Amino acid sequence: MQLIHTGLGKTRGAAVAIAEIKLDTREIRYVGVGNITGQIFSGDESHSMVSHNGTAGGEVRKIVEFSYPYPPGALLVLYSDGLTTHWKLADYPGLAQKHSPLIAGVLFRDHRRPKDDSTVVVAK
Repeated sequence: MQLIHTGLGKTRGAAVAIAEIKLDTREIRYVGVGNITGQIFSGDESHSMVSHNGTAGGEVRKIVEFSYPYPPGALLVLYSDGLTTHWKLADYPGLAQKHSPLIAGVLFRDHRRPKDDSTVVVAK
């Protein structure tokens, strides 16, 4: 993240998240800066990951990596503030079992903010 922050120094900056899924230890290493959200869905539970305020390439108060459990069958969803935060995966019965691009597409279609840029990444 520090390399990205430095590399974006002469730009307007960006919201950035990096997630590494470690299947051998069943964990996610995560670092986020700016208006980016990460959530882990497992069964009926969800867990939000921490992104710190700031702008990569601009002002960042701290860059901190966190580790989270990643149970078998879990789903990782990362999205920018171009998506509303008022959605629930449970409102889409069976969607979590579909392919990742389809899940991302449905969330984008139903929850994007029309006047903002949006990024949605889904990993299984």
